[in-house]
Amino acid sequence: MRRAVLRGAPRRLLLRASRPYTTATRSLPAALRRAPRPASLGAGAARPAPPPYFRPFSALPPHITFPMPALSPTMETGSIAGWNLQEGEAFAAGDVLCEVETDKATVDYEAQDDGVLAKILKTAGSGDIPVGVPICIVVEEESEVPAFADYTVPDAPSAAPPAAA
Repeated sequence: MRRAVLRGAPRRLLLRASRPYTTATRSLPAALRRAPRPASLGAGAARPAPPPYFRPFSALPPHITFPMPALSPTMETGSIAGWNLQEGEAFAAGDVLCEVETDKATVDYEAQDDGVLAKILKTAGSGDIPVGVPICIVVEEESEVPAFADYTVPDAPSAAPPAAA
């Protein structure tokens, strides 16, 4: 049906219909057009550098912070019964990192990916830990572990209401 409609059309229109938006910028919708360069930059000038961005923890290598998992829909706190790995040990997907005690049972916390345990933030028997609080840090390479030797988790701001004066 498309061929019948375009049979009498000039070749230029046939090419545009088969390859939309590639022949000229003016055929682009206004939302997709590139903004014109400022005259002060000139045709071959480089774009200005983007402003510096705030990057917290930029001195640390790439890492993942593992939170206390919610092992049941009603779990609000849990405690760590024991760690099966020491700091600096590598693990594979499916290995048990630690045992988490809930109010109903003790459950194994299994790793989803490969990695190296860089830092244990909550030791075994440290009491009730709310769900979502970081318990350990994992990196990809063993050479990145020493960067976390003195790492501590920054305290979260307290949710206490301000005192009335």
